[in-house]
Order: sequence, then structure tokens, then C-alpha cells
Amino acid sequence: MPSNTSGVGGEPLARLEVRLLGVVEIILDGRRLRAFNSLRLQRFLALLALRGDLQNRSRLAFELWPDSDERQAHTNLRKLVHDLRHSLPDIGEFVEIDNETVRWNPVGPSEVDVLRFRDALAAGDLELAARLYSGDLLPACYDDWVLDERAKLRAEAYAALMRLTEDAAERGDHEATIRHAQRVIDLEPTDEAAVRIQMEAHLALGDRTAALRSYHRYAEVLERDLAVAPGEAIEAMYQKLRSAAPNRDEVQGKDVAHVAKSPFVGRDLEWKQLNEAWNTARRGGAHLLLVTGEPGIGKSRLALELGRRVRAQGHAVASARAYEAAGRLPWGPVVDLLRSDALRSHIDTLDTVWRAELARLLPELQDASRPSGPSQSGDMVQRHRLFDAVSRAIVVGGRPRLLIIDDLQWCDAETIELIGFVVRSGQTAPLLIVGTVRSEEIPEHHPLIGLVDALGHDHAVTTVPLDRLDEASTTTLAARLLAQDSIDPELAARLWRETEGNPLFVIEALRAGISSGGGQAVLTPTMRAVLRARLSQLTDGARRLAELAAVIGRPFSVGLMISATGSDEQELVDSVDELWRRRIIRDQGLTYDFSHDKLRAVALELVSPARRRQLHRAVAEAIAVEFHKDVDAASPQLAAHYDQAGMVEPAIAAYRVAGGRALAVSALEEAVTMFRRALALLADLPPSSDRDELELDIRIALGSPLVTLEGYGSKGAHQLYERALSLCRKLRRPVNSPILRGLGLARLQGCRFDDCDDLARALLDQDSHDPIARTEGRYLLGVSAFWRGDLASARHYLDGAIEAYDVSHRDEHLALYAQDPKAVCLVRLALVELWAGDAGRADETARSALEIAVDLDHLMTLGYVITYAAILANESEDLARLAELLADADLLWKRLSERYLKVVLEALRGWLEVCEGSAAGIEKIMRSVARSRAEGETLHLTYTLLLLARARGMVGQFRQGRAATREGLSSSHRCNQRYLEAELWRVDGELAYRSGEREAAAASLRSAVEIASAQGARWLELRALHSFASRFRDRTVRQQLGNLVETIPSGHDLPAFRAATELLRESG
Repeated sequence: MPSNTSGVGGEPLARLEVRLLGVVEIILDGRRLRAFNSLRLQRFLALLALRGDLQNRSRLAFELWPDSDERQAHTNLRKLVHDLRHSLPDIGEFVEIDNETVRWNPVGPSEVDVLRFRDALAAGDLELAARLYSGDLLPACYDDWVLDERAKLRAEAYAALMRLTEDAAERGDHEATIRHAQRVIDLEPTDEAAVRIQMEAHLALGDRTAALRSYHRYAEVLERDLAVAPGEAIEAMYQKLRSAAPNRDEVQGKDVAHVAKSPFVGRDLEWKQLNEAWNTARRGGAHLLLVTGEPGIGKSRLALELGRRVRAQGHAVASARAYEAAGRLPWGPVVDLLRSDALRSHIDTLDTVWRAELARLLPELQDASRPSGPSQSGDMVQRHRLFDAVSRAIVVGGRPRLLIIDDLQWCDAETIELIGFVVRSGQTAPLLIVGTVRSEEIPEHHPLIGLVDALGHDHAVTTVPLDRLDEASTTTLAARLLAQDSIDPELAARLWRETEGNPLFVIEALRAGISSGGGQAVLTPTMRAVLRARLSQLTDGARRLAELAAVIGRPFSVGLMISATGSDEQELVDSVDELWRRRIIRDQGLTYDFSHDKLRAVALELVSPARRRQLHRAVAEAIAVEFHKDVDAASPQLAAHYDQAGMVEPAIAAYRVAGGRALAVSALEEAVTMFRRALALLADLPPSSDRDELELDIRIALGSPLVTLEGYGSKGAHQLYERALSLCRKLRRPVNSPILRGLGLARLQGCRFDDCDDLARALLDQDSHDPIARTEGRYLLGVSAFWRGDLASARHYLDGAIEAYDVSHRDEHLALYAQDPKAVCLVRLALVELWAGDAGRADETARSALEIAVDLDHLMTLGYVITYAAILANESEDLARLAELLADADLLWKRLSERYLKVVLEALRGWLEVCEGSAAGIEKIMRSVARSRAEGETLHLTYTLLLLARARGMVGQFRQGRAATREGLSSSHRCNQRYLEAELWRVDGELAYRSGEREAAAASLRSAVEIASAQGARWLELRALHSFASRFRDRTVRQQLGNLVETIPSGHDLPAFRAATELLRESG
């Protein structure tokens, strides 16, 4: 019994509030106790509070851990009690604990919502009981006792809400009737009585639209979950509601009563594959299953049937779909899944930090008392955290779940990437994601192809292709659709001839009125003709509405239709109902959508180009009205409709807003698409300084996400910054720092080091007092100096960049430049230190950089640091460390598409394979070399050529190896990229010596020593002197080696140093 309340329904005076219904919260003195995010603590506290009486600890231990021996069960309970003591301050006021028993204090200063709910029922206060019942008991828990108690509470709530519904109806309070009936329907969606009462209340308020929508939703739930039709009473009510509509000339054709929903025919093998995939996944192991095939072949139906079976087994099922139309919202299917009944209640059990991340996709989760932090444009750390948060929301609670996404080929790249992340990170989660895919609509570089390849390596994806039905199955399908045991052979033959076994063709042909007679055909052997025939049977009003819905391109509300058409609501509702009855559209809660995308496509074809532009304008204006409180939220749709209406300036403005909002939710691909479309539309504006200013702003906004996705070395990034620089000069305004730095790195990728230095100095001169500009400018100068082999200048500028770095500006660095400069400069400084001969210090510096990058969890920074740390490990000949870093890179680069560093990693991977005895690794290095040549990213061409030359030497291909060194040296000289020149000469000398060309070998090794010495590259000099001394008995060279060894301060355990000292010992 709860205590210390001001009366049933009054404000609680209790110190402790225990909320177990719906969102589970334990609140002490107004403060939420986060320790109770733990499901085990929630479950234990609930058990004590709901039982109330004295609990024997021995009996409790056995009950909670029946599979453990007595000693282990007691140990587990002691640990649980210990955790409860530490999680609940002043626990003695609420729970009585001794060595033998534990008991909830019935008179303590606490209240439990479940107990208050039952007290309210006992007192007859049904309104209070309805308010207190905010959801299922412990929704994330599936213990037997919880399931039993949950079912009882749900039944009690149902009875109370049904009583409230009936009472409200009797006294004529229609609004209360609708509200209470909806609560009943939320609990029991197939409750016919509640739906009828709600429909009657809507009609009493004159809202025929809402009454029809209630029926549509009910009928579709029955069909989806139970595969049955509505009962006679509610069907009669619906027919009466229809008959109340004004008489209209309606073209006759097969209605839903005459042609049933598609039965399940001819898919035994595929059905078995889906069930096997589900059974495997639910035993633990996230998996992706793709159902592929042409439109209308039955992909969605097969997935729907699996969803029905899984739901009947008591497991959670969530569905979503993607849309082909422009103006899609980033993460659209993900948002729909998260808002589904299967996932939404479980999100509330997540820790606050993850709910805060999810609030970027679900604004309703935002805590109004906490202002949201600033968006970091193109920030990969936020993207990664969002991925992690969504993954946790999907697998929380560890219960089996089925997620279905229709038309995966139209998903945004972020959703595709997220699917891969969830499957890979949920390796033990009982989760199956089913995606339907139109395989013929997958372009060559679609992200889905990469996802399938990546998951295929882990055996985490299955593809189930669907083909057309054979003639016998086609006949069976038609008979079942017509509710007949058999059909006329002539009709069967005609159906097979004209539909070729496509199930959608068969269904639509029957609905269009095909017969066995020899009269004029109602269709041709194309889906377009079939669907045109169906649409031609509509009244004029319904057909115009279908055309408008097709222009909208996604689910639509009746309110949006009214706003876009200016039509009378009653007439429009009749048209909506006609479209629903003829299965042109289907109910989706508060909206409607086409029952199949091909119907949408054909309806759109019926609209002339001029009228289509007019409709797009009307839809845009209607959307602006519907979202007037937050019009930016609809910016992607507005942009697309303005664009297709030919309204250039509003479209550009909307695309800019849409791009910014996409960045705010880490939808980088979508942001790039939005900004690029805005830029393309600028060509339609007349030349002016305002137009140029607008273009410059858009290009600056595009820079960060584009670089994050493609890298500074990409052609797109280079063109972007070149054009931005040109615009700044044209407008006679200072060049923005991001443009200078972006151009500097783009020039760096092409080995245009002098140009890079000029831009870096311009950056320093322009913002000499700005610590961000000082850091970024010195970074450019430092790495440019290293590539040229100027180690002293490289150290000077990199040290200066690290010194200028101010951690309070980290977010600005990440937002504007897509990297954390401290971590980046440290790992580049580590290479300078290694080249200078201090390998131990270099390793420490690189590990410091990696630690910063890992703590920051910023993917671009982490990818950069791992890559250069791997180069450092390789040039230190620390192959174990190299293997470790490449393994980290494998995990990282699945979530990052930055290209030019992947070239290096692929070459290093191939080199490691060669070192481990597999000559096949040479092919990987050669691919990296080829890509570097083809893509013009010469910055890493010399390094990949060096690895290729070494690998050729390892397998005895000396001539081919020397060809690689010669190309590398030629590239070094041509580009003034001297950092590897000494090492290239050394490897060339080794290859020449091993192929019997002693004179050429000596010349090459002598060049290696001289260049390394001149650069102060003691590590490379050590290698060159060792090669020279080991191949030629030259006392002077050995003396030089001995002197150099004395100056090397660290790295004495590395192979290069050990080999040198061993050689000196042997030569005495």
C-alpha cells in the first residue's frame, strides 16, 4: 500500500517515486536515479515493491536463479542486494533488509505507480487509473513473473478504459469517448467494439474523415495481423457511412470484396529460407536478409508474412519503407523504426546519454530543460555516436526482434551504412533485418553493394531471390483471389499469357476485370497497361486525388490534400475512401500511401508536365502551411517540390536549410546531395554579386561534409575550393580560412608543395591572432616540409602547431577542418622523429596521438592517426604493431569512406601478407599503385611504389622491383617529394646487388647514404649504411655506421638497429 500521499489523485508527498509502467524511472527527492537504468535493479525493486510481504532470501535466490546451484544463487542475491544498497540512498526508509529476509517497507515515504493504479481501481477512480497506466509493466523485461503480472495489469487497464469509453459515450461526451477509445485500441488494435464506438463519436462531431480513417486502420490491422475481414456489424456501419456520401458516377470494377488480398502461393522454398534465417537470428546473431526481385513479384508480401508469424510468436516486429521520390528525409526509415511500437518504449530504458543522441532523430525525446548543444557540421564523432545510440535502441533488452525495411534500394546512404553497423556490432543480438530490394534498380556504385560484400565476409547476410510464378501457381493464385476452388481454363491460360506469372500483374488484372472471353483485352502484357486500366476505373475526383498523391511522392494526410486542392472535405474524403476500397492506397496510421510504388509511378505518368509543375507548387504551399511551426523540418520535401515546380530561389533556400539539417543528424551523404543541388540551381539565376555571395556560402557549407566523405585529395574537393577561391577574388573579399586550408591540403595531395606553403602563409598572415588559423597554417607548413624531406622545418612547424593548439577550439577545428590538429600533428611529428633516428620517442608520440584520437572518437581524426601510425610501425619494422593497427583500421574504415588513405592501408595490408609468406599480397600493392596513378593522388604514389619494390625483392622479382624504385625516384624528383628518396635508392641498391649488378648497387647505396645524411634522416642513413656495409667490404662505410650507431638514442630493440650492431660486432 503506498504511503504518505495527499490522497488518491493528489500530489505525492513521497520521497521515492517508483514508476514501473511505461518509462521506468526511480526518482528520489525529485532526482532520477541513473543506477536504476540497470534492468536487473529495476526487476528486483519491482519484485519487492509489488509483492510487499516478507521475502525469504533463500527462496528468493532459488526463484531468481533456478539454474544455479544454491551457493551461486545466494552469492548472486548478495551481490544484487549490495548493488541495491549502493544505488538507493537511505535505503532503510524503503526496504527492510536482514540476513534472512528482505521486504518492501509498506509505510515508508514512497509510492509505486502500479500500487496506486490498483488502489485507484479499488476506489472506483477510473480516470486516475487511466492516467497512471502509462504503458506495460517493465517493458524491457521478459521474466515469467513479469509477463504474468504485465498481462494482468494490461487486462485491468483494458477493462477500466473500456468502461470509461462506454460511460463517456452514454453521457454524450464525444471527445472523451474518442480519447478513451483510442487508448483501448492502442492496447487491443483488433477490438471491434472500441472502433465502432470511436467511429460513432467521430460522426457525432461531424468528422466523417476521422470515422473513415478509424475503419480503414482497423480493417488493415485485421488483415495484416489476423488475415481476416471486419465483422458484419462494423462492416454494415461502414457501408452506411459510405451510403451517406453524395451520389457519384463511379466506374464499376472489381472491389475488395470481390478480389481478396493476395494469398500466399508458390513460395515454399523461399518461405523456408526466411524462417530458417529468423530461427538462426533469434538464437543470437544479428543478420541481414535481402529479398530480391522485380516489382510486383511478392517481396513485400513474403516479408509481411514473416512479420505476421513472428508477431504471433510474441516477438517484436517493426516495419518501415524507403521512397524513390526526391525530398526524402535523412534517416527516414530509421526514424520510422525507432518510433514503432516494437522499439519506442524500449528507448526510454536507455541511459540518458543515448537518449540525448537519439533526440537528434526524434525531437520528442529532447529534454526541454536542457538546451541542445551546437551542431558540428560534418562531425564524424557525432555520426559514430548516433550509430551507436541507434544500435543500442534496436538491441536493448536482448529480446528477439524483426525489422523490415521495404525498398532498400531507395534508402539513403546513411541508413544503409547504419544497417551494416548494427549487424556487425550486434553479433550476439537476436536480431533479423529483412530488406526488400528491386535488384534491377541497384546502380553499379550503390552503397548496398558494398554492404553486401562487407557482411558477406562475416556470413552475416543472406539473399533470397524471387522469380515469377509458374503456370500452375498462377492459376492457384487466381482461384484463391476469386475465392473459388478452380477457375475457367481459358481465363487461366489468358492470365498466364498476359501476366507471365508476376503476382501483382495477376492481382491487378483480376481487379481490372479480366475475363476468359475473347472481347477487347483490359490489359497488355505490361504492368503499366494493367495499372492504367485500374486507375481508369476511378471517378474523376478519385483519379485527380491519386495524381496529386503521386506528385507528393510519399505518405500523405487528408489535411495536406485539402490544403493542396482547396476541395470540400466531404467530397475529398469520399475520394480517399474510394481509393482505399479499390486498394490504390492503404492506411498508415495518420496518413495514407499507395499500396504499391508502381501504382504511384503510373499515376504520375498520367499527369502532364505543365500540370505536374502546378501540383508541385500547390503541394509545397500546403506543406509550408502544415509545418508552419517548424517549416525547416520539412525543408527536404519543400526543396524537392519547389525544384520540380520551377521555383528556383525558394528551392535553393530550402536545399540550403535541408543540407544544414542533414549535417545536424550526421547525414553527410544527404547533406552533400542537398548542397550540390542548390549549387546546380544557381546556374538558373542571372549573374550578380548576390548570386556569387550565395554560391560562396553554399560551397563553404559543402566543404566539411564533402572532405569527410571523399578526402581533401578528391577531385570534387579540389574543384570546390578552387571555385571558392575564385569567388572570393571576384567579390574582392578576404579568402575564408577553411578555403585556404582546404586548398592547401588539396594542393598537398597533388605534391604542389610550394603552392601549399603559399596558402599556409596566407592563412597565417590573414588571421595572425587567431589560434585556430595559427594551428592549421603551421600544420600545413609542417607536413609540406616533411614531404620535401626538410626535417628541421617540419619539426619547427609541427611543434608550433601543437603549441598554438587550444583545446577549447576543438569543436571549431572539427567543424571547419574535419580533423583534430593536435592528434594529427603529433602523429606526423612521430614520423619526423623516426626519420631523425629517435624511434623510441617516435613510438611514444604516435601512441599519444592515438590516445587522443581514441578518446575523441572522431572518425576522420582516428582514421588519419591510425594510418600514419601504421606507416610508422612499418618503417620501424615492427610488424606486430603494424598488424594490430591494420586490424583497427579494418574496423574503422568500414564506417568511413575517405579514399586516399585507404590506398595506403591497402598497400600496407599487401606488404604484411608478403612478409608473412604470401606472394598474393603483391596484387594488393599493385592495385594501390594503380589507383594512385589513375586518381592523380601522387602524394602516396611514392610510398606504394616503395612497398611494391620491397615486395618484389622478397619474392625474387628484382628487375620488376627496380622498375618500381625508378618510377618512385622519378616521381620524387618531378614533385620535389624527397622524404623517401634515400630509402628508394637503398632498396634500388639492394635489388641491383641481388640481381648481380654490383656497380649499380654501389652507386645507388652511395646515393642513399648521401641523401639521408644531407636530410638529417639518421634512421634512413642507418639502413643505407647497413645495406652498404653488408654488401661491400668498405672500411670507411663501416666506420660511418659505427659512428652513427653511437648517436641513435632509442629504438635499440628494433630490427634495423640490431642488424647494424650485429654487423659491427661480426666485423670486429
